[in-house]
Amino acid sequence: MGEIRHGKIHLRWCDQCDVPVMEQASCGRCGGQTREVKVTPPGDARPAFDRDIGRVKALVDSQFGEGTGEKVVPPGVIVLLNKAPDIDRMDEVIVGGDVVGAVRFNLVTGEKFLPRPLGALAIAGTASKGRVIVDPGAIVPIRTKKASTLAVGVLRCDDGIAPGDEIIVLSPEGAPVSVGLAKMSSEQMRRGDRGTAVKTRWVVDGEARARVPKAAMWGDAISASRETMARREEEARRFVKQVVSENDLPVAVSYSGGKDSLATLLLVLDSGVRPKLMFVDTGLEFAETRENVSQVAQDFGLELVSEAAGDSFWKNVGLFGPPARDFRWCCKTCKLGPATRLIQREFPGGVLSFIGQRAYESEQRASKGRVWRNPWTPGQLAASPIQKWTAMHVWLYLLGKGARVNPLYSQGFERIGCFMCPAADLAELERARELGEDYPRWQEVLGRYAKERGLPDTWLRYDIWRWKRLPPSVTEELRLGGVDLPMDAARLPASGPLEFRSTQGYGPCVEGLSMEGVFSKPLDMGRVSNLLSVIGPVARSPDGNIAEVRGITVFAEGPVMVRAKDEAELRAKAAKLKEVVLRAMNCAGCGICVARCERKALRLDGRVVIEESTCTHCGQCLGPCPVVSFREDDLDI
Repeated sequence: MGEIRHGKIHLRWCDQCDVPVMEQASCGRCGGQTREVKVTPPGDARPAFDRDIGRVKALVDSQFGEGTGEKVVPPGVIVLLNKAPDIDRMDEVIVGGDVVGAVRFNLVTGEKFLPRPLGALAIAGTASKGRVIVDPGAIVPIRTKKASTLAVGVLRCDDGIAPGDEIIVLSPEGAPVSVGLAKMSSEQMRRGDRGTAVKTRWVVDGEARARVPKAAMWGDAISASRETMARREEEARRFVKQVVSENDLPVAVSYSGGKDSLATLLLVLDSGVRPKLMFVDTGLEFAETRENVSQVAQDFGLELVSEAAGDSFWKNVGLFGPPARDFRWCCKTCKLGPATRLIQREFPGGVLSFIGQRAYESEQRASKGRVWRNPWTPGQLAASPIQKWTAMHVWLYLLGKGARVNPLYSQGFERIGCFMCPAADLAELERARELGEDYPRWQEVLGRYAKERGLPDTWLRYDIWRWKRLPPSVTEELRLGGVDLPMDAARLPASGPLEFRSTQGYGPCVEGLSMEGVFSKPLDMGRVSNLLSVIGPVARSPDGNIAEVRGITVFAEGPVMVRAKDEAELRAKAAKLKEVVLRAMNCAGCGICVARCERKALRLDGRVVIEESTCTHCGQCLGPCPVVSFREDDLDI
């Protein structure tokens, strides 16, 4: 995966105190020099809580033998996790200011610990599994050329090694040489089969030595970054006061129950402002989140104003189907709609809403300013005091305040949101299955959807519902794991007229102006993709079930997505899309549109067909048509 940068990486480390330090060249606790922590961008590291640490230790023990987990993470040390770009989820594990390994979630095989050189150094003397000892003659090419370990160079190996296992390659004296991925089983290595035994990921420097970090408390880390946090907090308070003074509006904090909105609330309160607390209950919240919202409002004596989506999700899922990472209709129905109603009811004259948005969360948020308006929530002026804060800034601030943080963070969740959000990774969905009281209901919905469409068990087992269109990286990982992919879902029989229903607006989960919609019947993609040429050059998926043209995506089952730069463009694209699909599906072959085309790019073959090589996408053919008369209205939610 390529690097993703949303801002400068501010994470540093004090080796004397063994604590993270934000931005400062010297430690605010001991005065010693700090060093940069080299992590994968965007570098939005966070604290590892007890459950996270226990999970890391258990994984290391299971792969490399009892006691190795504690060598990687000694008792009492501060541990950070840095989410790195990957197919599903990968967290770099930072101990003593260095990345000692990463916990990666494979879509098929689950979680594994991928040791880095310092992690291999820490556990080499204790490991009893996952080891390959190489001939001394192989050490130099491995270290100098990052060569893989060939089976002919293997002297010994532990029992039970299987292809795909994480391996530590050792010298005959037990010194780590490299870490990598097994390409053979133990039996194949011992037979000396031709080929690669271990593919090298990382080389271990022969001069490197393991460093044992010291125990430390989070209070030490707070002290170490005192100067940075004081400056950050003061700047945020000035920002809050300035925005309040420049806008004669009632003030609220949009509170979700997450860490960022909690930090925003505390900063607003520290600025001497008493806001109302706004909460939108999507109907898909964890019980812990609802409890946190009530408790925080009570703790600070703030008026809580809320709006609930009720059963909106459950009523619409039968129509739109499961939401997906690339089809998030749920954001509009469960967040945007209730938020708009709440603002119109409680703040008819407008509201200044402080929101816990951070640039490090996504590319879209990184590109936005600190103050903005959402045209789909009239009257709301939004502002973010923590736009340039990293997760570590937020956590140090909250820990220093002794704030009431949502307990879900200590139970393995990196982010707080809907219990079955398609943007969640599989590791978090597994926790959601254990904690989400409505998850059995969701499983029933998915099971019924899969059964009606003849989808294989793998669609449910590996949560493939999270995509309308599987990314190539996901497809490849599943294929390598031997998973039968549901490439073409069975079509549902549909009766009645072809109808269209849509949601639109700025998605609260994924920024950007978009519309998600669904036609009431499966679409004839041969006809639809052909007539979409009216709009522009059409790109088709290899199986023909997806067509894309100028920000419009159409799926064979009926769902569509439209993206645009503003509301006018969005509505124009949506209207044109509906007209094209209605023409494609219901064409009566009258030939009216054929006569309008000056380029003679349209012909009748029972029904109208576009000669795509001739079409200039001018749209002259989209005049009055019997098929689309009286069908211009759609139902917006």
